[in-house]
Order: sequence, then structure tokens, then C-alpha cells
Amino acid sequence: MIRRKTVYIVSVVFVVVLGVGASIYFSKSFDASFFGSTVEDKTEWVAMHPKEYRDAIINAKKEKIDLVLALYRDPLSRDSVIGFFEAITQSRQIAELILKYADEFEVSPSLVFALAWEESRYNPRAVNKNKASIDRGLFQLNSKSFTSLTEEDFFNPDINSRYGVAHLRWCLDLAGSEVAGLAMYNAGTTRVRSDSTPKSTLDYISRIQNFQAGIDQLFQQELASRWVIADGGVRPASSKAGESRLASVRFPLLNAFRQP
Repeated sequence: MIRRKTVYIVSVVFVVVLGVGASIYFSKSFDASFFGSTVEDKTEWVAMHPKEYRDAIINAKKEKIDLVLALYRDPLSRDSVIGFFEAITQSRQIAELILKYADEFEVSPSLVFALAWEESRYNPRAVNKNKASIDRGLFQLNSKSFTSLTEEDFFNPDINSRYGVAHLRWCLDLAGSEVAGLAMYNAGTTRVRSDSTPKSTLDYISRIQNFQAGIDQLFQQELASRWVIADGGVRPASSKAGESRLASVRFPLLNAFRQP
């Protein structure tokens, strides 16, 4: 009797194990056949830890090539870049100076040109009087912040551009982001750090970034597409690259991004 009961129990266990194994097998087979390559794709996308994916995204943003700087730094395409910004500023001198210092201080030229437009409309003689100070020149350098400069210095496009771009670089590094850096440039570090940035500054940032986006879009459309950046160098995208026509056009597209 005991032997018969033992055989019965062993048989039940065997059937249960066999049933579970079959269920697992058919379940996997069903998933593979029903979802096809989706299962494999899902496996690939969980190959890294979520933090690794986030780090990869952040690093890709940091390592992004600035097309304007890349083309400006190459002798083959430099004149075309200068011509592009000459058409925007209506001054070759201003275009060359801003590009020179954007290159020196490693700041996106489109951001610097957008900032200069917002500050002075590219007028090196621009003046704005505040209650206790005066903003002067291309980058509207403040008399209380730049006490070592003379009035002549403020209106010198070369000196004003150098100090303006250097100050922007300092603000960006101190703030850690473009938005906060522009806020510091406009409202000062104390107000930004104390979370008392005025709405006028937020509007100021929005206008700059909007104009910057317009420059980037137009640069890609009118100039960058004519060149190929590869292997540390620049070459024409086709034999028809020719001379730039940009110095003589008025850029109707860019007008949509300009705000009075």
C-alpha cells in the first residue's frame, strides 16, 4: 500500500513538473513568434543602466560640434562665414570682431551675435542710461561693472567685443547653463542666485534664444549645407560650392526671428 502511494505521488510530481516546463516553453515560443523582433529590440535597449543612457545623452550634447566655429576655423570656409554674418550685421568689422572673440573664448557665435543684436542692434555707439549707471557699446557694458574702461574704450568695437564676449563666457561658466548665464549677463549674479530674476530678464532670454535659433536655422540652410566637416577638416559638399552669395542677401527668413 505504501509503495503504491509512493508511486502515485511521484507520478503527480512528474506531471506537474512536465506541465510547468511545457507552459514556460510555449510561453516563450508565443512571445517570440507574436512579437517578432520586438523582444530582441527591447533586450538591446536595456543593455545599459538608465544612468548610463542619461550620461550618454548629456555627453553627446556637450560634444556637439558648433558648425559656425568649425567652418570659421577652417581657411577654406572662413570667408563664407564672415560674409554670412556681415550680411546680418551690415558691417564686416563687427562680424569679424565677434567671430574672433567667440572663437577665442569658445562661445557659440550664433549666441554671441544674438546677444549683440538684443543689446545694441549692432550699433557700437549705443547708449542706455540707468538710474545709477550707463550701458555702452555693442555689448552694452555697464559703467559700474567695467570701471577700468574709459568712455573711448566702451565705444571701441574691438575692446567692447572682447570684454563683452569674455564676460558672457564667465557668466556661462559660473551659471552652468545658457539660460542662467544670459540671466546673469542681464540682471547680475546676485539677483539670479537669490532667485529674484525679473520677468523682463526672462523675456530678454527668450528673445535672444529665438534670434539665435533663427541664425542657426539660416546658417544651416544657406551655408553649412554647402560644406562637409570630416576627418578634422572641411571640404565643399560639391564642385558647385563656389563663392558665397551671402554678403549681398537680406535674409527674409531671419526677419521672422527679429523682435523690435
